[in-house]
Amino acid sequence: MNTQYHIVTRLREQIRTQHQREAIRFQQHNQWTSISWRQLGERVDQLSRCLLKAGCQVQQTVAIFAPNSEKWAMLDYAALQIRAVPVPIYATSTAQQAAYIINDADVQWIFAGDDQLEMAVAALEQCPNIKGVVALSQETPVPAHPKVWDWASWLLQDDRGHQAELETRIDARCMNDLITLIYTSGTTGEPKGVMLDYANVAAQLDVHDQVLAIEPHDVSLAFLPLSHVFERAWSYYVLHRGAVNAYLSDPQKVRSALASVQPTVMSAVPRFYEKIHGAIHDKLSRATGVKPHLFRWALRQGERHAAQLRAGHSLSRRQQWQLALADKLVLSKLRALLGGKMRLMPCGGARLDPDIGAFFHAIGINVKLGYGMTETTATVSCWDDTCFDPQSIGSPMPGAQLRIGEDNEIQVRGRW
Repeated sequence: MNTQYHIVTRLREQIRTQHQREAIRFQQHNQWTSISWRQLGERVDQLSRCLLKAGCQVQQTVAIFAPNSEKWAMLDYAALQIRAVPVPIYATSTAQQAAYIINDADVQWIFAGDDQLEMAVAALEQCPNIKGVVALSQETPVPAHPKVWDWASWLLQDDRGHQAELETRIDARCMNDLITLIYTSGTTGEPKGVMLDYANVAAQLDVHDQVLAIEPHDVSLAFLPLSHVFERAWSYYVLHRGAVNAYLSDPQKVRSALASVQPTVMSAVPRFYEKIHGAIHDKLSRATGVKPHLFRWALRQGERHAAQLRAGHSLSRRQQWQLALADKLVLSKLRALLGGKMRLMPCGGARLDPDIGAFFHAIGINVKLGYGMTETTATVSCWDDTCFDPQSIGSPMPGAQLRIGEDNEIQVRGRW
């Protein structure tokens, strides 16, 4: 199968062509900083060589047990380059949950965040196949244990003698390899490991190219957990398009991050939209004088514009003037709550109230509600840019086949 959409192909292509352009953004000492595609490539290659020095074999599993960070992403890419299989573990998992996944997936190396390190070290006693635990933070004290590494010591394992093997692994990439195991709670029993391969991800890259317009100048704020298929698959798509991924470790700080990063695109779950919608209307309920009337008038202009777009119609000259005034006085200030530059926001994970979806479209934010599962590598359907029904979960992605089976089961088959 053609490896054009293989995520390692896309990573290497961006490094080759974008070179000095910004690739990722992250927080360091409470300040946002960034590195170029060239720098990203150098760091990912370094981590790949470290994994090879540690004896990581083709399709061997390695766990990332940590909140979002640039290191999370780099480790993911590094493992993919050597054809290993990253297994994400939710940062909020208990020691028991983590140990179950580590054993079930036969994980041999664990990369742990600050709050997860103690549980990862404890897993050494419960999970006999673990070869080592690596602390992602340079500042985190690590216990004196022959199988526990601090970050600086781990990087010292880099051996350029493994460069040839790294290039051999990259050249041998194939679409049938597993790209990841993602454990989901399901509805019964222990968590189940969903096996996704490179063809699954490649199919999503291909079909998203047909329904989205993401460009290298776009910036995406990754605040949903990378351990979930939604943010992980979305971040892969942002990489595929050569845009910037900005990684937020603490989702509680998303409001300040929006102001600092000013993203143009961002994945979010319905609860995020509900909280913003509720805060705006709560503030409106306490407003006096002309403000409530001005807000409602401005929102009506936005609603009319959104409705016309869905119908494929244009606004009259008078309506365009009214919309411009409404935008200047009210709507732009509402968009400023999302950083001021947001234009596209994929939404999934649960039902979004149609009125809330319509509200964001009215203020000028293209929320794309979709439906998907871990087993489908996220998106199965999403709202079109025009002609969508706010009461629906959108149209099937190109090439996706859907049917309703016995017991109203939704059955999905992709093109690849």
